[in-house]
Amino acid sequence: MEIDQKKMLHYLNQAAKLKIKAIFMAETRPLSDSSEFFVNTQKPPRFIMPLSSTKRIRFAQDGAVQDRLFTPGEVLFFHSWGWSSEVWDHEHTMISVVFRDRYIRTLFIHHNGLPPDQNGPDIIYHTVSPLSSAGAHLLHSILSARQNSESQFLSFRALLQNVIETVENDRNTLVGKEAFTWDCIQDYLETNFYLNVTRISIAKALHLHPATLSRLVRKRVGIGVNEYISNLRMEHARRLLVENTLTVDEIADQCGYRYTSYFIRKFRQHYSESPFRYREKIKKEREASQN
Repeated sequence: MEIDQKKMLHYLNQAAKLKIKAIFMAETRPLSDSSEFFVNTQKPPRFIMPLSSTKRIRFAQDGAVQDRLFTPGEVLFFHSWGWSSEVWDHEHTMISVVFRDRYIRTLFIHHNGLPPDQNGPDIIYHTVSPLSSAGAHLLHSILSARQNSESQFLSFRALLQNVIETVENDRNTLVGKEAFTWDCIQDYLETNFYLNVTRISIAKALHLHPATLSRLVRKRVGIGVNEYISNLRMEHARRLLVENTLTVDEIADQCGYRYTSYFIRKFRQHYSESPFRYREKIKKEREASQN
């Protein structure tokens, strides 16, 4: 992974030159109908856009699980907590933009279509500032407009230009190296917590010394790297249990646990009850509120 503002701008501008052909909207339901592919869900809105060739993505839209080959000029936008399963079986290049509260995360990926699946971007850049108020209005317009309407296309083009200008303006903004590095660590872990990541592999991906990684995580959140990853997994597991769509075995797999028994033990340690009891408690609370 390379952190490079200039290269990221190149790929963002490449995206801006494409004619927008269609915008699809990834929703929260229904959840994935298969445990074969990892389901990536994130709270902040985001979009994926292929720049070359075709990219296969599974996602929820219009009450069904869609499985589609996206081509350049087609965009997949995500509502908050909207999910996708990116299938890395076609060579392609793509950009992804995530609108977090504190900054905009931009990334570029070139995948050869061969195993293994992508593990992190090739080029990444985090802006110092979040999306501007004008950009936030454009984002809201895209998420609420009639799908594939001219106004939605125009709003997307304006939003993409807003992102480009925000990245460009970072050239004149000074930010502490530690704050920027911590944003990169958070973003990497929140995106890859389900993988078999270790302190060494995370540090390598982020071009950090393992000791620096451990020091920053402990300084920022007061716990070690492994515990921080475990907390991310447990929060994701809790949300999936509340959804009440996947089995406990499937949730364990989605959270990165090879053995369900180990997942159950970790969940009980974290929440003081088993996944089964937690799900049953939520079910009873819902029934009581309905009555």
